[in-house]
Amino acid sequence: MFNRYSPIILLLLLLICSSCYALQGSTAEGGSNAAGLHQLGLTGKGINIGLLGARNVRNTHEAFNDSNSVHIFNFDFSGSGIDYMGGSAPGHDTWVAGIIASRGWTGHLNDIGAAPDCNIYSARVADNNNYINNYTNDFVEDALNALIDTYNCRIFVLPIQLSGYANGSSQYSLMLDYFAYTNDVIFALASGNGPTNVTVFGDAYNGITAGALIDEPNDFYLKVGAQSNYGPTVDGRKKPEITCPASSQTTASIWSDISYYTTSKTSGATSYAVPHTGGVAALLLQYADSTVSEPDDGHNEVIKAVIVNSAFPNIRDKSGNFTDPANQVWNAHRGYGRIDALRAYQTLAAGRITKNTTVASKTGWAYDTLGKNKASTHIYYIAGKKNERFVLTVVWNRAVKKSDSWYSVDTSRNFDIDLTVRGSALDILLTGSTDNLEKIDVNLPADGNYQVTVKNTTSIEDCRYGLAFEIIEPLTGDFDMDYDVDGNDLGRMALDWLGAGTDTDIVYDSSNIVNWRDFAEFANSWLLIEKRYHNP
Repeated sequence: MFNRYSPIILLLLLLICSSCYALQGSTAEGGSNAAGLHQLGLTGKGINIGLLGARNVRNTHEAFNDSNSVHIFNFDFSGSGIDYMGGSAPGHDTWVAGIIASRGWTGHLNDIGAAPDCNIYSARVADNNNYINNYTNDFVEDALNALIDTYNCRIFVLPIQLSGYANGSSQYSLMLDYFAYTNDVIFALASGNGPTNVTVFGDAYNGITAGALIDEPNDFYLKVGAQSNYGPTVDGRKKPEITCPASSQTTASIWSDISYYTTSKTSGATSYAVPHTGGVAALLLQYADSTVSEPDDGHNEVIKAVIVNSAFPNIRDKSGNFTDPANQVWNAHRGYGRIDALRAYQTLAAGRITKNTTVASKTGWAYDTLGKNKASTHIYYIAGKKNERFVLTVVWNRAVKKSDSWYSVDTSRNFDIDLTVRGSALDILLTGSTDNLEKIDVNLPADGNYQVTVKNTTSIEDCRYGLAFEIIEPLTGDFDMDYDVDGNDLGRMALDWLGAGTDTDIVYDSSNIVNWRDFAEFANSWLLIEKRYHNP
């Protein structure tokens, strides 16, 4: 049996190399889109993030300091002392911290982190031999307890991985799930560097696991890096959930308070991707804290649901093939897609939807608790129109308990949720999955109200869940539903010209034929694309 207090060696998630470009691109619209929230005044202010790594952060670096004072704090839980210089990858944790929280400086004014005004609590959880426990203490557990209880950290970024069978049953995966379930914290996890299947810690159920994106000429963060571990987990769960920018990011370096480091253009190291997950979560929590009328919008289930639901799916896999979102809601390389902070915010800001009523809004979220009864169901009615895309995500936490310093699945709270979506010519049932996340992304076949049913399949315990949805309107004139209006659509319209073309009749009038009025409306949309799904 695995002994959690046997020495476990920590592996860092990086490749040592450098390149060019700047952090600004990775937070722009084609990256994590965190800059879109900075423009709205959301910068992570007041949010505390725990950074669990092999060493610490050079917190005197100019990128972390301004007139608002230092916002990086170092702690050692390994017993080996605070150290940002040592280890097998000197500077690793400083680079990660910079991608999260750099405030820019002279000559690097645009190198702003994903959440520049958050506070980072850098916790060293590996000793000089890279062990993360001994026979009396577990350094990761000690760090989580202290940073939650004393410093109110609500997000944890772990740019580290462990060897071992990553099926969610290791003590470390169970540990993370326990803290997420009992303390309502958010874990930003890396899929790992291999290339192989997702590794420990990335296999934890209740975290958000990220793969890494690289940029190429004329191809901005649209491809998964070769080193980014793929899914599913060895027990068949759909991880990673998202991908984030990893390459070409200029960040703080350890060699002096004014030196900088730029991540490789080709490495795809997931250490440089996972900071975006934590930073985006901080921006969303800052917004949630400001909405007094919505006390439930900051729960980890809701934050995970809006992040996954809003992800941009049309990402190329490691081989360069586009992952068609119409046929692959989840893909082994890119998960559900590239993180999009602004779209996640728009879903959260759209407001809470109410069960048992018809929802007319185009996007929103819900948080509720299903009763401990197999027949316990919540029903939402969401209005949609023909050819609109309906995207919906439901998230719940795996229940884990702790007894005598040992973590195990709490079978007395063995949650599972079935998701059903029904409407005109549409009948989707997602059930029997080992995942604790379910997502649909479908083209609606007709106008009408679509019934979304969330059902508790256990009779033992109440089950809390978060839900997020979005209705995406089709482009006028996109007759072949490929998310752009081009010559293919013009050809379709030409076939119906001056005839009763039901597929291409845009202006429904008494003539009921395709004529100049339809063509004028079509011309207004010529060469428009739907950014969410367009396949370049």
